[in-house]
Amino acid sequence: MWDINLKNYEKKSFFTTLVLFFIPLFFLSSIVLYMYHQEKIDEMENNILYEMREYSYDFKGDDFSLDVIEDDKTNEIFKIYHTNEGLTAYFEVPSKGPYLLKVLHNKIKYEELYNQILQKIFEVAFISFFLILFISIGFSFYSLRPMREAVNLLEDFLKDLIHDLNTPATSILLNAKLLRKRGDFDEIERIEICAKGISSLYKNLELMTPENMTNDETVILDELINQKIEILQKIYPKIIFTKNSKNVTIKSNKNAIDRILDNLLTNACKYNKKNGQVSIDLSNNKLIIKDTGIGIKNTKKVFQRYYKENENGLGIGMSIVKQLCDILEINIAITSIVDEGTMVELTFK
Repeated sequence: MWDINLKNYEKKSFFTTLVLFFIPLFFLSSIVLYMYHQEKIDEMENNILYEMREYSYDFKGDDFSLDVIEDDKTNEIFKIYHTNEGLTAYFEVPSKGPYLLKVLHNKIKYEELYNQILQKIFEVAFISFFLILFISIGFSFYSLRPMREAVNLLEDFLKDLIHDLNTPATSILLNAKLLRKRGDFDEIERIEICAKGISSLYKNLELMTPENMTNDETVILDELINQKIEILQKIYPKIIFTKNSKNVTIKSNKNAIDRILDNLLTNACKYNKKNGQVSIDLSNNKLIIKDTGIGIKNTKKVFQRYYKENENGLGIGMSIVKQLCDILEINIAITSIVDEGTMVELTFK
């Protein structure tokens, strides 16, 4: 059975392959059907022409009518003409004289024959269309297999990387704390900040496929935001933070909310301009984060996994944010103007 639960990048590949495979086959089959249509019409009219000639000899038949006209040398003998009256053909009169036999085929009879042929062609076209569509869909699904194998290999690698990344990051943090007991140095603080950055990356990778997430923890948003600002202010000392917040408490998942805030605030700093600003407004279960950064060119694609508009980052942060927001029923909206800044609005239920 085909797996129809496709991810965004799989959907894009699937429909691209489907269109590229289906359209050429559709046009090719259309050309073949048109040629078949013309062949059947020519065959039918040729048969009618021979029946007309027989009629000109014995005058037997209900599908034809006869007239004698003067030969003005403009009408070709033994040839079908389409007229308003129906199919017409001209034949020589057995006796000498400047006259021709004009044989007319009944127009209604001709339309009945033509419609019969047309009906058969439509039946063939209908079957051909669905056969081509079925083959195209099958081919498109089959073409996804190499990509899925490569993505599965990458995800297995990431799982191993996640497992191996946590141990050294935790070890660095623990040893940094032990060093603080011997003396408080700026170097130790920088080591802790870098270790926390590695730990943040680990947590992002760990939440790439969130499962069984509880949604009943008490989360004090103002406290989490203050913690993030304190860390980011040390990493980005030239960024100016302004905060207008009330003590908002929600029922959610603390770890997931921590990840959402970490990604959004880190992006607001990372992609900001020199001496840029990040403003945070929290009230009435709504959080608005604005920055004066470089902006986002395509806000519709920003939530797609591995999508990024520059060389920095892995392109997974905002994808994780969207996944977590969907699971926790948080509405997220992004507006952005290139070279002016970005605004992210979160509405908690």
